[in-house]
Amino acid sequence: MSRSRLAALMLGMLLVAGCTVGVGTPAHSIGVIKLGVDLPLSGDDAPDGLPAKNAIDLALKQAGRVCGPARHPDACFDLQAVTYDDVSQGIHDPAKGAKNVQLLANDARVLAMVGPLHDSVAKSELPVANAAGLTMVSPGTTNECLSQEPPDGHCQGLSARLRPSGPNNFFRVVTTQPVEGAAGADLAFRALGKKRAFVINDQTTLGLGIATTFVARFVRDGGTIVDPSDLGAFDPNQPATFGSRVQRALELGADVIYFAGTGVSAAASLRREMAARMPQVPLIGSDRLASSQFAKAAGAAARGSFYTVVGPYPAVLRGAQAFVRDYKTAYGHDVGAFGLPAYDATKLLIAAIGRAIDDAGGAMPTRAQVLNEVSATREYRGAMGAMSFDARGDTNLKLLTAYQWLGANDVAGQFVAQPLIDS
Repeated sequence: MSRSRLAALMLGMLLVAGCTVGVGTPAHSIGVIKLGVDLPLSGDDAPDGLPAKNAIDLALKQAGRVCGPARHPDACFDLQAVTYDDVSQGIHDPAKGAKNVQLLANDARVLAMVGPLHDSVAKSELPVANAAGLTMVSPGTTNECLSQEPPDGHCQGLSARLRPSGPNNFFRVVTTQPVEGAAGADLAFRALGKKRAFVINDQTTLGLGIATTFVARFVRDGGTIVDPSDLGAFDPNQPATFGSRVQRALELGADVIYFAGTGVSAAASLRREMAARMPQVPLIGSDRLASSQFAKAAGAAARGSFYTVVGPYPAVLRGAQAFVRDYKTAYGHDVGAFGLPAYDATKLLIAAIGRAIDDAGGAMPTRAQVLNEVSATREYRGAMGAMSFDARGDTNLKLLTAYQWLGANDVAGQFVAQPLIDS
């Protein structure tokens, strides 16, 4: 083979190789896109916020940059996080959160944000972000009133008041607290095999709401509510005495009691009464029973008490195992309660920004274009599973986790099941 022919052949091979590399990994980025982050990173809330921040950082590090996925794969932007702590004097602070969001809104390269974790902070941040057209994706808020207006009117129009300047800009990758009632019903009927439930509720908005949801789901599952007359209503402002109600449940043949209330001491009093009269019957409640104070107050009777919490249990989710592995390798500890939702929130936003780059013709997208793409999210396949957002910004992926108390001295409950509410 002649030298000239060999040289031509080698040049052709290099050109082909260069094209292949260029399609998959552009030689350079054309700008920077920033993601805002607002989380509790210090004080009492740091054990929740820091793993979430780590998960966000991991998602950004894995992505590195974002490009137009379809029409403009050569239009790429480096990704940067702008992170603020919403803690003041050791606890998450709504006013601090609102100031943080204003700082994010003032930076034109911040196109969206992940956060916050807490409902009270979201209430103060949402109007600020709404005025700036800044998309928020929360990995932790569960108050239904942030996005919904239930028929009973208990939210009093809060959702509309939080969006004074334009269309919805708030989304969340975890479900709302009323769904805990349905999760409790599935835990009772499907996981524990219980068929006859007695309900007790404290008549608060939360208590009555999850009691109603529990009853509807338990009956749909195939169970029976043994005394549906008033759903076991009691006055939370009076001393918690449940002797007569537990006796009634015993006489009616209840094989599970559902506590729909907010008071830890009341729940513990109920459990002690159950231990005396019907010790083999389990108690199920909402995340209010997640406190170790409940276990201590219930004493030896704590065993056999179950509770549900909004959010995933990463260890049992097949799609989350790569994330769990990568996170532990990077940070050397468990992912925490909010790590996985924060990771999916970030990856979802990156995907939406990529589509917005296409919408912008390969240029830096606007906040409005990012908001449109997040709003249009359908069947996004994240580590938690496939999710879509409804018109209110709520996810259709309703993952909850059920735990059981094994003893009074336990720091936390033991995992039991991962209910997935399908509707």
